[in-house]
Amino acid sequence: MSNFTNFLIRLSEIGLFSFLLVNQETEEMIDQRNLTNHNLSSEQLKRMSKQTDLIFNYYVQDQKLLLLVYQLADWKQTLILFIDDEVGNFVSYNDQLLKIAETIHLFVTGNEFSKKEVQVINQNVLYLKESVIDDILSKQIEQQLYHHDFESEELLFATIKDGDEQGLRQRFYGFQKNTKMGKLSTESELRSRKNLLIVAVAISTRYAIKGGVPHERAYTLSDKLIQDIEKKTHFNEMQSPELELMLLFCQEVTKYKHLHYSKNIKKTCEFITKNIYSDLSVPLIASYTNYSIPHLSKMFKKETGLTINQYVAKQRIEESKRLLEANHYDLTTISSLLHFTDVSYFIKVFKKHEQMTPKEYWHKKN
Repeated sequence: MSNFTNFLIRLSEIGLFSFLLVNQETEEMIDQRNLTNHNLSSEQLKRMSKQTDLIFNYYVQDQKLLLLVYQLADWKQTLILFIDDEVGNFVSYNDQLLKIAETIHLFVTGNEFSKKEVQVINQNVLYLKESVIDDILSKQIEQQLYHHDFESEELLFATIKDGDEQGLRQRFYGFQKNTKMGKLSTESELRSRKNLLIVAVAISTRYAIKGGVPHERAYTLSDKLIQDIEKKTHFNEMQSPELELMLLFCQEVTKYKHLHYSKNIKKTCEFITKNIYSDLSVPLIASYTNYSIPHLSKMFKKETGLTINQYVAKQRIEESKRLLEANHYDLTTISSLLHFTDVSYFIKVFKKHEQMTPKEYWHKKN
């Protein structure tokens, strides 16, 4: 284990994370590099050592630490990675921990994460994002970051929920004129501005979801905007980045406003969206809804104008666009993740939906 500990120490010096190595049977500490001087309780250690998932993420809100637990089953040990977490850096920290976990997994097993393991991680991350955003919102209300009355804020963000771009522009300029912005960092004006924008993203995400945007799509947009904000070294004061990002959420609501389907068809659409990385089939979807295949197919086509398979293909293309924009996966990987038969077929379907190839789309977005 000394070689493994040395490997962790070298990796932690590069990645700037802390780790604890715990014996699963005795729950005693074997080794550690604790940069944050954070002491987990015996109850926390016990709960972590009994996790059955390969990866288990959760957010300790009172301590503001992001943790990732990795089970070393062959060695009967639990590796706990953690890092100090600020709300504004949540996404980049999580990405960092994921890369660290992948490196450790490769060292231990000689294999990369399987698709299923990546899917489990992504689901846990989605849960964390919802939890963190809820925390941001409660703090925003508690601390009155914008120093204004609640009714003014409600009217402003309600325009996002309604998909009302014109109303958003009108209310935003009036809101900006009569509102004193709070200061969210003593480090620098740039950090304070970034934090304010991240709060605006968090609130806009919530109202977009209320307006009908699927959770996954809203949080995907949220992630991308926060990452873009963190990369900024300055802001153009002639423009309003707050309005620009709020308009993006407003436009998403407009895209989904036509989805006034019946309860059962909405439920079917949500099932498809949430399981887009699974090998979806009409019989599988029908079994979830408890309808016969002919009856569900007839209802679905009547309300959406698409067959179930056409709708699944459309959603897979939307998800492939997100993966292309993230710039982390090649076409072969995306094709495999989304269950296209091969890359050629993926390119063909993509071009049919977007009137351009995936490569052309990637160049356009990157």
